[in-house]
Amino acid sequence: MKVNPQNFFNFCANHASLLRGLAERGGEVSESEAMRLIHENPSGEELPKTAWRRLRELQILVPTEPGSELFLMAEPVARLLAYLFNEANAATPEIIRGYVLSLETTVKRLARALDEEDIQQVTLAFEEISQTLRRIHADLNETQHAILAEVAHYKTERSHVSVREKFRRIVHWMERYVEPMIEIVRADGPLRAAFDETERLLHRAREESLVNDHPALFRNLRFLRLVGAYALRVFTQCRKEIQPLYESLRRLSFIAEGAARALEKLQAEGLSKWGNEYLIGVAALRFQNVPSDAAIVLALRRVIEYPPEPPPVMEFAAEKEEPDALVRLKWLDSLPDFVRGDLPVEDLMGWLLEKYPDRDTSEVLAGFTALVFHRDFQATFTDGTRHTYDTADGEIKASPLTLVST
Repeated sequence: MKVNPQNFFNFCANHASLLRGLAERGGEVSESEAMRLIHENPSGEELPKTAWRRLRELQILVPTEPGSELFLMAEPVARLLAYLFNEANAATPEIIRGYVLSLETTVKRLARALDEEDIQQVTLAFEEISQTLRRIHADLNETQHAILAEVAHYKTERSHVSVREKFRRIVHWMERYVEPMIEIVRADGPLRAAFDETERLLHRAREESLVNDHPALFRNLRFLRLVGAYALRVFTQCRKEIQPLYESLRRLSFIAEGAARALEKLQAEGLSKWGNEYLIGVAALRFQNVPSDAAIVLALRRVIEYPPEPPPVMEFAAEKEEPDALVRLKWLDSLPDFVRGDLPVEDLMGWLLEKYPDRDTSEVLAGFTALVFHRDFQATFTDGTRHTYDTADGEIKASPLTLVST
């Protein structure tokens, strides 16, 4: 092990304020700067030199390069402090795309291992998938906290930052993080596609009994569904939080820019040439004289003496004849009831032409089809010779068809 865990955590417990100061300081720190922070955050009777030595021995501070006099806080320690102090660093869309690419590569290796029934490679790919899913979930969670912290920071600061600077920061978070992340994690995005393929292969590994750790397998399957839904919900919520701020700052930025241009023109050209271009026109309606008695009498007379007129009459039955399509539909609807009296019918086509000789070919075929496919009748073609049936506008050649009741 690098350092003794008990000594490490005991030191951190006794120097929590010092570690917080180093984390907030960030960047490179020299011995003199570290000693100043140690003096500002004392711990009991421990000498500052001892604290400085322990920071290096426990590898909380590591040199930027071998033999350097400048030190950086070790990255694992910085992540631990950020987790403890709830200080999140947003993951860029490129990092999430890298995770997706890594997951796709691992899934291809898993598919090849399943085809070859290589249990060792299946186990290794399974472990890589577990680590990648945990990292995706952790980075998405940190990105959400960072965006919400930025929104809260904007709402709390009032006059310290200009409107333009606020707008630029909100635009940065919207265009750099929120919108690209939504493109990645949406239902038809690359993250969902990689998750679906991973889930399919995990089910296949379970069915082929190539994974023995079934609890871990089911945990990964649940994690796939959880992370997919969680990611889209998180960034949709972030967009809902940041969109109103973006729109309000956009309007304020336009107003401030217009006012700045107007004042610049006033300063350059003077009030005489400024004109009315930047003035807001206010219109008002004023009554200077009250209506006279004659005007009031004339208005009342026009209302009282207005000749009444009967209300208009709407003709709802304007068409005297029914449309041809409606007549044909009524005829087709009446055929089943009409044919029941003649059942069984030995030759349906002949019966139709006998009963309705004036119907054209299309109407005869429509009636024939309606009766053949009616649920109350059963139609059967006979084995007799084909007949020729003359219609009003042509002829039909077909075998006789028998129609009986079901």
